[in-house]
Amino acid sequence: MKITAMYMAVALAAAGAEQAFSGMDANGDGKVTPAEHAAGARYYFAKMDANKDSTVTAAEMTAAYRAIAGRTAQKSGMSAADKIKAVDANGDGMLTAEEHAKGSEAMFARMDSDRNGSLSKEELAAGHASMLH
Repeated sequence: MKITAMYMAVALAAAGAEQAFSGMDANGDGKVTPAEHAAGARYYFAKMDANKDSTVTAAEMTAAYRAIAGRTAQKSGMSAADKIKAVDANGDGMLTAEEHAKGSEAMFARMDSDRNGSLSKEELAAGHASMLH
């Protein structure tokens, strides 16, 4: 699930770590819970799903990054199609909301370095940065 998480990391990095954290911390308590992180993932999936067919294609993923970041994604060695293929459980070449949600859940678990069930601003920033390298 790392690749879907990587897309989310890239999108959030494009938005700015501070802005991303603030956007996900719905209740303003200074931490992001699994539910808040999942809501953020749903938000980014909806941003990617341009035609609202509940799947995301490589072209939609690429366009969404451009829309979020205001620029074309830097070459990371993997195309959007490769990123989707890495988590495409049903092998149809598209990312479903369920596949994206599972990737987000796995991403949260990796970023929660102190295992307290929530993400601090630092954990979110460090986790997203590590997934980009």
